[in-house]
Amino acid sequence: MDGMLKLFVSSFILMSMLLTSSAQSCSRYAFSSNRVFSSCNDLPYLNSFLHWNFNSSSSGVQIAYRHTGVTSSMWVSWAINLDSKGMVGSQALVAYRNPDGTIKAYTSSVDSYRTPLSESNLSFPVSDLSATYSNSEMIIYATLELPNNSTTVNQVWQHGPLSATTNTPGPHAFSGPNVQSMGTLDLLSGRSATAPVGNSRTRNRNIHGVLNAVSWGILMPIGAIIARYMRVFKSADPAWFYLHVTCQSSAYIIGVAGWATGIKLGSESSGVQYTAHRAIGIVLFCLGTLQVYANGTHVFRFILADCGMLT
Repeated sequence: MDGMLKLFVSSFILMSMLLTSSAQSCSRYAFSSNRVFSSCNDLPYLNSFLHWNFNSSSSGVQIAYRHTGVTSSMWVSWAINLDSKGMVGSQALVAYRNPDGTIKAYTSSVDSYRTPLSESNLSFPVSDLSATYSNSEMIIYATLELPNNSTTVNQVWQHGPLSATTNTPGPHAFSGPNVQSMGTLDLLSGRSATAPVGNSRTRNRNIHGVLNAVSWGILMPIGAIIARYMRVFKSADPAWFYLHVTCQSSAYIIGVAGWATGIKLGSESSGVQYTAHRAIGIVLFCLGTLQVYANGTHVFRFILADCGMLT
């Protein structure tokens, strides 16, 4: 009897969890303002959902962007990028809660990764912009008039902290779901796809770090240790020299590849600057270049001496 009771309780809990999970689907959501939207998407990151009505004849779209788990010290945003995938160049709808409890909703044209999300006009008309906040959920409403009869758009959604002193949007996180919250959206079919841009950038950052760690952090010091400690043994001559040159040259070649990867990452991340990191990289690259130049001179002199042309 106890076994049957435990089985019943476990089944009830599991069923409740399944029902709760299914209730999170956007298609089951009922707006308190009696608004009705014919299409919706459960966005894959940051507890977000998009609802819309699309008028294909006028390219007008009524949207309701929902973001759950929002605190009073957070801002949320949903944007369309008409020119490319990603945040830079996107046309954003932003909302957050003021200290007095009122909700501020406005438009912002995003020019760089470090944009302060200041209020500005978008490249297309926006009307009926408003927002509500209740039970840790922010909802942004707006009507957009998309240019060029657009039916497929690049979308970006985001959240971040409010400044404690000015109560204005601060920078969001640059890792995890915050760099994956973008994709394409077909307003007619309702199909959406998440863009792999964030994963690609993360992979390139890892490659940049590994190449530079191997070159400047491992091979270059090993080459210096060989020159410092092996040259005193006559039995190691001239093997130590060739090992030294091999390590230093390999380090420089790998370091140039890492440096080039960093340049590419910088060109893809306009507005993001790491001044100290850049300065250290430039100094290392210059010192490495001088070291390789010195090695080349030593190799040339060593070959001449070995051929009896230099005493």
